[in-house]
Amino acid sequence: MKRRKIFSILLLIFATLIWGSTFTLVKSTLRFINEFQLLFLRFGFASVVALFVVLRHRKFLKNPKLLLLLIILGISLFVAYAFQTIGLKYTTPTKSAFITGLYIVFTPIFSTIYLKEKPRNFEIVALVLSFVGLLFLSQIDLRSLNSVNFGDILTLLCAISFAFQIVLTEKLVKDLPSLLVTSIQMIVSFALSFPFAFLNQHFNLNRFVMFSTLFLGVVASFFAIQTESFALKYIDSTEASLIFILEPVFAYLFSFFILGERLNFGGIVGATLILTSMVIIAIYNKE
Repeated sequence: MKRRKIFSILLLIFATLIWGSTFTLVKSTLRFINEFQLLFLRFGFASVVALFVVLRHRKFLKNPKLLLLLIILGISLFVAYAFQTIGLKYTTPTKSAFITGLYIVFTPIFSTIYLKEKPRNFEIVALVLSFVGLLFLSQIDLRSLNSVNFGDILTLLCAISFAFQIVLTEKLVKDLPSLLVTSIQMIVSFALSFPFAFLNQHFNLNRFVMFSTLFLGVVASFFAIQTESFALKYIDSTEASLIFILEPVFAYLFSFFILGERLNFGGIVGATLILTSMVIIAIYNKE
């Protein structure tokens, strides 16, 4: 069990590395299609894989309660992505990154209420370090938080949705195959993105868009979220959310190595604090 827990942590770090690497890819793809068209194609490709899984495990869908929870889970994933996307139109990328990262605060709250799992002392220490690290990494001016706009509210709802998605996933993978939990999320998100994808403009499809959304769908969505579903069988939601906060760290490093962006003192301090919180989690899981 201990080995599986360590393996799950390593898998989540790898999934977070994938997510952190996609920022530049998403940015490039959005030059050709809009945000909802990207979500439609992304979850569309993921749903092709997911459909085979659902057909294989369809017997579990005969339970109305579990089916409803799976649909709610898919809705929460779509809402998180959609609100983050729309919110970026009204707020700054810096505030968006910081507010989205607040899911590390909401996750233990949902976990305590819904799963009756109170955060352990070492998780609280790691959470505080990650929160402070996020402040440094996002380089946000705290005075800007005094003026809350529509985009900030949507992004906060995105953070709440991500936290809820993590906690509900932990609950469902205890009773269902993790592949099924992942697959339903892909299909529901695809279905919800469908009407929005055709509202504003025609698809500007080209080879780059097809290959980028294929990667985002199969690797960064289906595979990465399946990694989350599998790992939450062996680690709790709070630990998972603390590992996911590595995403901006990896994005920061990819921007440095690939885009040539400069590292600054605040970013280095923030990344160090977040990595320190990961070390704390690793140490306590080895004991």
